[in-house]
Amino acid sequence: MSPDDVDRDPGSVTDQRLQQGQAMRRTMEGVDAGVTGDIDFEAPSVRDNPVRTAIGLVVVVAGLAAVVGLDAVPALPFGNGVVAAISISAVLTGSLALARRAFTDYETAETADVEYRESVTVPGSDFDDALAGAIHGLSRTRVDARRDVTERLRRAAVSIYAQAERIPEAEAREAVALGTWTDDPVAAALLSDESSVSSTGDQVRSLVGRRPKLATDIDRVLAELAALAPGLDPADWADASTDADRPATVRTTDRRRRQVDRRTNRWTGLTGLGLLAVGVGIWAGHSAVPPSLMVAAATVVGAAGYVYLSSPPPVELAVERDLSATDPAPGEAVTVTVRVTNESDDLLPDLRLVDGVPPAVRVVDGSPRFATALRAGETVSFSYTVEAVRGEHPFDPVHVIARDFSGALERERHVPSGGETVLSAALDLSADEEIPVHPQTARRVGRVVTDTGGSGVELHSVREYQRGDPLSRIDWNRVARSGEFATLLFREEHAATVVVLVDARAEAYVSPRVDAPSAVDHSIAAADVVVASLIGAGDSVGLAALSPERCWLEPRGGATQAARARSLLERHPAFDGNRPEGAFYGEFAERRLRRELPSDAQLVLCSPLADDDAVGIVRQLHARGFPVTVLSPDVTAGASTGQRLATVERAMRISRLRRAGVRIVDWDPDEPLETAIDAAQRRWSA
Repeated sequence: MSPDDVDRDPGSVTDQRLQQGQAMRRTMEGVDAGVTGDIDFEAPSVRDNPVRTAIGLVVVVAGLAAVVGLDAVPALPFGNGVVAAISISAVLTGSLALARRAFTDYETAETADVEYRESVTVPGSDFDDALAGAIHGLSRTRVDARRDVTERLRRAAVSIYAQAERIPEAEAREAVALGTWTDDPVAAALLSDESSVSSTGDQVRSLVGRRPKLATDIDRVLAELAALAPGLDPADWADASTDADRPATVRTTDRRRRQVDRRTNRWTGLTGLGLLAVGVGIWAGHSAVPPSLMVAAATVVGAAGYVYLSSPPPVELAVERDLSATDPAPGEAVTVTVRVTNESDDLLPDLRLVDGVPPAVRVVDGSPRFATALRAGETVSFSYTVEAVRGEHPFDPVHVIARDFSGALERERHVPSGGETVLSAALDLSADEEIPVHPQTARRVGRVVTDTGGSGVELHSVREYQRGDPLSRIDWNRVARSGEFATLLFREEHAATVVVLVDARAEAYVSPRVDAPSAVDHSIAAADVVVASLIGAGDSVGLAALSPERCWLEPRGGATQAARARSLLERHPAFDGNRPEGAFYGEFAERRLRRELPSDAQLVLCSPLADDDAVGIVRQLHARGFPVTVLSPDVTAGASTGQRLATVERAMRISRLRRAGVRIVDWDPDEPLETAIDAAQRRWSA
């Protein structure tokens, strides 16, 4: 058995079957990780179903009697009728039991998708899902999905056309409805009020392997929108392709720690097969045919009895987990080795293990899944490699699934390791970048050159000498020429008060692939560089988060402030790498942030700009006197229709912010941050 044999996406257990199975097991969900003892399991007994037990014994005895030639039933009064009745009843009952097998699902433990980050989505995946529903859904679903798809495209077209042509949105909406917003007749027709694409025809095209017309028409629309959006080139999408080996949408991870004993229903229908063989065998034996079917029936019924009366194997395991590096740097590969020992006296014929990889950590090599048979006292080990990320990430208990020889019974447990395993990676807080800030400053000496005359390095003006002026600032050349005393004034250099704001809302947990770092990870890395660089330049720096988890560090300077910021970025719940589950109210958060900000503060927001709410918050803060610079990691892609639409929408958000006077650093995470900052500074000074 290989690790690939481990079940990954089994079906879920229905509520009805849970109720039916309460006589056999007790389900415990959310059990504390430290609980590893056996769960009470009500083992099957022959006294549970006396009627079935009696019938089974009669069948087995009759079969054995037929084998040795004791055919006593026909010798009884009405014996032939009894034989016929038993035969017909057995055939009907067996047929019904076999038919029931077709409606019975195979039940087994549901394992977590520990290889990938559980809470990252791909920008545009919701549109791709809606487009699939518009093409492949049922009749009513297709109509609703098509309406939703068209409406979202229409909103994007109205917004982009209004900005590109600098016209009110009402005029842009009318142009889109009439189809005059583009020269492409296909794109114009799709978003016009008279749009009509045959969904039935699209289904036929899909069945014969051709691309649906709706999808090709949407691609034409997106090409036109990209041509209108600033900074986009539709040709960049030509080489984009999906990675078939990786998921491209939302990954859901069930992190509940179930401790359950269950029947898998693997052998459902076996009893029906035995009864069917019994019925046919009785009739054949009565017709002087060799009783081979009766022998087979007895064998099948015996096997069904074994399956029904067997017990799940014990789970008495000792787990040890080691990391190859105790203090890795973010991004460093760390090998995880797991050793499992069977401390029971019984053989575990089918043991499946899934290690508890932390949610914010991704597997880059090997597999955290392992399957084996384990003898009593035997130890097995397996290894895999993860990528270290900033912060502290404790490992979850090992998810254990043990089955008996037949696979009919399964015991699910979560077994913790002997000691807590924590993957910890510290931030660097390097101060190598020169972060541009707005001229809004505090009344302290710093690096921002102002228009105020005073002490500094650049000449500002000359004024008449006043009593008390420093002798070093007297213009002695003028005194020598004319005998008049004058004082030189230089441009003063003041410190800036900057608050670094990290977008850690649920909407910011996006990535071009679910196995890639999220935009929040890139934002935190950028915030690390910004905080260290600003403090190193003498500015007063604070830290905050857009998140349901409140985070606020008052602006200050010095090495102590850098240590405080590092501690928050590594350990605060707002930055733990998990998509927040609580609700975030943007208007309330924006008002609270304004109350906390010093009057002379400016903001550096690290955000992917994945939705319009982020744009609204930035524009409100900027308009109320807090200059904002947005450092935006670009995690969009062009591999699917929805991803291309998300790219266009992000480009328009950036355009709206730039028109509002907000500075934007559009950063490709595959390139150094310094490159993006230099390009932005050249744009601002142009």
